[in-house]
Amino acid sequence: MATSVKQAIHENDVVELTRPVAKTQESGDWPAGTSGTVVSEHDQHKLIEISDDDNYGQTLDYISETEDRLKLITKYS
Repeated sequence: MATSVKQAIHENDVVELTRPVAKTQESGDWPAGTSGTVVSEHDQHKLIEISDDDNYGQTLDYISETEDRLKLITKYS
């Protein structure tokens, strides 16, 4: 019987939001499905850089979210 093991999320990993998160640089929310890169971590809280893929990776925002509200997309750590 196969079991699913959730991998821990660390710095440099690419993650996806599983629910909307308030923007810090302007009004509104980042919708669920928005992806970003973990740039720092403190226990279960992750600082995530949201960048613009169409503009050479220009930073759009930094948000903080707990690991249980993130989905691991690509593991680089």
